[in-house]
Amino acid sequence: MTHRPSPTLANSVAPGVRPERIEPLLARVAGNRWRFLGFMVSFILAIALFAAAVVAIVSSLVAMAVVFRSGGVPPGGDLGPGEFIARAVVLGFAITLAVATVWSLVRLADSETRLLKRLGARMPAGGTLLPTKSALRDMALAAGLPRTPQLYVLDTPGVNAFVLGRSVERVRIGVTRGLLEHTGPDVQRAVFANLIARVLTLDTLWATAVSALMGPIWALRDADFERDDGEPGPDAGAARTREQGAAGLALLGYGLVVIVTELLAWYHREAAWSAAEKADAEGMLLLKDPRWMLRGIEQVLERDNHVPAAGDAYSQLFFCWAGFGFAPEDDPEMRRVARLREALGAEGAAYVPRPNLPGWPGAPRAPRLEALELERSATNL
Repeated sequence: MTHRPSPTLANSVAPGVRPERIEPLLARVAGNRWRFLGFMVSFILAIALFAAAVVAIVSSLVAMAVVFRSGGVPPGGDLGPGEFIARAVVLGFAITLAVATVWSLVRLADSETRLLKRLGARMPAGGTLLPTKSALRDMALAAGLPRTPQLYVLDTPGVNAFVLGRSVERVRIGVTRGLLEHTGPDVQRAVFANLIARVLTLDTLWATAVSALMGPIWALRDADFERDDGEPGPDAGAARTREQGAAGLALLGYGLVVIVTELLAWYHREAAWSAAEKADAEGMLLLKDPRWMLRGIEQVLERDNHVPAAGDAYSQLFFCWAGFGFAPEDDPEMRRVARLREALGAEGAAYVPRPNLPGWPGAPRAPRLEALELERSATNL
């Protein structure tokens, strides 16, 4: 059934806001918790089922080989080939399920530390970055957080920021050196408003879990791309012959892994952009001037927001997409700009040219209403 907003809500929002897309905060939080639980169960079951499929194929080959060599004697003594394969599959599934569950819980337990180390984030020295820390504290107070999140810095020229943490108490927020060098407190305050909005809705729970558990798979995917892009070495012919000899089972397993990984990567990107778009609107409520959210995104996108340590794999943690860039006409981040311009109406659509030229005059300010009234009065006299 299609959700229909109440007439009161439809009449109380800005002209560009779509009331049917408005979702209560408690519903967002509950949805992210269920999505996190569903991901955990699906991730563990997928590993166990994949292992069971591999065990089924291997045990079938073993059973056929034993029966062929022994002249019809089953491999498990009194067990027939079918029962032998079934028991092997069940045993492989149970063992893999237990191992995958323990491994997932261990990686999730210290996910914040692992991700900070993976990104190369470091805490700044005490008494430094005071304007940035003040902007972060302002947004934490506006959001009602119990304490200001710890601030980290990535030593990269890209202009970006990230947030991670499975709960409000475990939240970590980081900025790049490029963001500190190229933006002021107002833009940084808008960036922090977006990131803290993700904390309030528990988008960070989902993003942190996916990044922590999928990290090894993303690493294999990136290594495969690098291997494909590299030039073949002198032993490439012999290696290719050995790979072709292995064929069958390895090729099937590799194909399944590639398909599943690409599907997860596609959903990973769509979830990142959807969460960022919603956080833009929710972060505007924390700002004194909501127009700074639009200006902040525009200023970040005008520069290079690529973070080599993050790439496509960990972009869901970042304010803007941290992977390889897109052509301007295909950049999904521009969808966020279009939504904010739509919500802000004429104020968001207005374009003020600011060429980086010495001596360029500033754009004239719009006259205040009182000044216009005085001018009309003087004209009538």
